[in-house]
Amino acid sequence: MLIPFTLSCTVQDATPPLPARPQVLPEVPELELAANIWRDAVVKVPAKAKGEPAIKPAAMLSEDEALMVTSSEMRPTFYSYDLRTGGVHALGTAPKWAECSLCFEIMSVATSETRIVWSAGVYRSEPWNAGKRHMELWTMPRSGGEMRLVTWLTGHGEVPFEDKLSIVGDDVVWYGDRHAYRVPMGGGPVQRLPSAAQTAPTAVRELDGTQCGREWCVGMPPTRLYELTKLVVLRKDGTERREVVASYGGPLMNDRFGLFGGPYVNDNKEMKYTAKHPAPQPVQYDRCTEKSGRIGGLLEDSAAYDVFTGGERAANPEEPLLYWNSSDRKSWIVLDLSRIPDSSCT
Repeated sequence: MLIPFTLSCTVQDATPPLPARPQVLPEVPELELAANIWRDAVVKVPAKAKGEPAIKPAAMLSEDEALMVTSSEMRPTFYSYDLRTGGVHALGTAPKWAECSLCFEIMSVATSETRIVWSAGVYRSEPWNAGKRHMELWTMPRSGGEMRLVTWLTGHGEVPFEDKLSIVGDDVVWYGDRHAYRVPMGGGPVQRLPSAAQTAPTAVRELDGTQCGREWCVGMPPTRLYELTKLVVLRKDGTERREVVASYGGPLMNDRFGLFGGPYVNDNKEMKYTAKHPAPQPVQYDRCTEKSGRIGGLLEDSAAYDVFTGGERAANPEEPLLYWNSSDRKSWIVLDLSRIPDSSCT
């Protein structure tokens, strides 16, 4: 005779319970404004020159001269802005076929003593091209003149989300998402370079989202509920570890400066930003001095902040511009990292 029976068991959830929400959450520190910490590195440039369209910073041509550019929604023009006199004059304009929106989107800019170079997301109205853009490398004299195409950088339909451009001697080095090239500005064979993608060293793999520069890395420690967000900055071998009150960020620029998200308390709730309680303000961090300062301007009709990066001077590679809107939106506040004095750090 068969006797039916039922097997039953209790499965215990191995996930530890969430900690109880404390009555008082940690206080988010009120960091000083970066413009007050690095006063000598901050300049202000107009968002619109008299009689000219809206412009934004692209790079610094010298200590007293900023390179400005018009919106990518129109035929781009480069301008020079004199920080001493406030004078503005045009340096060069994109070809006539670039009049449509995003037909000639200037992506990254670098300058030397004699040249301005930039990468551009380009669309040409060709019967066989169904609206796909690609990347090109362009150049012009630093003093102004005709814009000249140097070479294509990608095929149709390949425009990276972001790229990086530097001048090295008489060559331009360009990094995209999947491609990297060294291009002679005077003509000659283009050299393909290894991808910039890298695997995090073993000593720093306990951190999340780790990104490294030449010698230093940035990563996130395990998230803890109801605690203040932090990042960890350390060497590739895991030494000289320090914590920075911030929420996210990429590798250090020039192995020194960090552009990080502002800190907040991890409250396991959807963040809702209002004019009274705006989003965390971005943070500029200096590894050499251990100082952090608030940067960024509020977006129009929003409680979120934004900050943009511009080009770099050949004399100060890997130290670009950071810039954001002033509160009245009549000017751009520019933090030129190359103006921050070198400190005794390694």
